[in-house]
Amino acid sequence: MRIAPGVVPSDEELINCYLLKVSMGIPLPWNWMSEKEIYGETADPWEVLQDVHWEDFHSETKFKHVTYVLTKLLRVNGKTRIARRTKSGTWKGQTSGKEIYDESSGNLIGLSKMFTFYKNKPKGRSGEEEEEHGHWIMQEFSLAGVCLNFELKFKDYAICRITRMFPKEN
Repeated sequence: MRIAPGVVPSDEELINCYLLKVSMGIPLPWNWMSEKEIYGETADPWEVLQDVHWEDFHSETKFKHVTYVLTKLLRVNGKTRIARRTKSGTWKGQTSGKEIYDESSGNLIGLSKMFTFYKNKPKGRSGEEEEEHGHWIMQEFSLAGVCLNFELKFKDYAICRITRMFPKEN
């Protein structure tokens, strides 16, 4: 299933209505997100996400696809650091994180961090390669604050809003 075209959930909705419920083991009556392993040495974003539904957005200079996925965070040695490597690259952090608050209570409920995907440079080659898979940006939403006080069946999950952008051809 997919979200209605043109509907973009708020950060607070992604945390309260989806991620918290999934983490608590509460079944969602309507789940429009795929669960995918986007981190790890097994696959790259264009491989892992080839079968998800993409919403298309156009501008005069860009064409972009947007999708949402639920993914398990991979902790490095069971610590607080998250491994965001893939088979041929890394999701590199662009922000330290934005706190997300519940509108009605004012409590901290989650964090949002921005990442950009960078391909590993082939050994022995310098300069930029032609990017055939597009430019990838990800916003990762995770639980924080009062949400961590609940009994969570599934810890270390995040919702990722992934955008794949291409320059528009003339």
